[in-house]
Amino acid sequence: MAVAATIAIFSASSVSAQTTGTTPTIKVITPGENQTIYGNKIPILFAVENLQLTDFQKTTAAAKGQGHIHVWLDESSPTKDSARKVIEDNTTYSDVPYGEHTLRAELVGNNHASLTPSVVVTIKFKSAPTASPSPAVTSGFDKNTALVILVVVALVIVAAWWYTKEEDEMPEASQKPKSVKKKTSRKKARK
Repeated sequence: MAVAATIAIFSASSVSAQTTGTTPTIKVITPGENQTIYGNKIPILFAVENLQLTDFQKTTAAAKGQGHIHVWLDESSPTKDSARKVIEDNTTYSDVPYGEHTLRAELVGNNHASLTPSVVVTIKFKSAPTASPSPAVTSGFDKNTALVILVVVALVIVAAWWYTKEEDEMPEASQKPKSVKKKTSRKKARK
């Protein structure tokens, strides 16, 4: 029972430390500063501390310790109306043109107002097309092995042709001795 009470006190104190007296912070984990992202889909991962990310409310009163993230990609004049509202520690931009980009993220209260002091992070990164994948190896043969197989197959074909050629010539060979015999018999008759 004493352990449960200690855990409850510890949990309560950590929640109050997150929501009171501690300055919220935000970091962009991905993409990193000057990183190149391949493809036109840009995943963004944040690390937010000391602010509970919640679904934003359209109220004028801010709930202390609660808010969300406003994100701008390549926005020259960022406003709260042009921001992407993010209530989790990640978001993804799709169909981003290739090239250099600027990402700006700000922690705001649940009423969309900037925190005091404002908590903003800006990074620059690049996006580039993915390289064509190299052709997958479909077999264990390299060019030399394929060449050896081709030569062996050619030799087999030549040998088969040679063998059938000799069979075709054999009947002719058996006929030649007969004609030779006839000639010799004619020679004997002439003498």
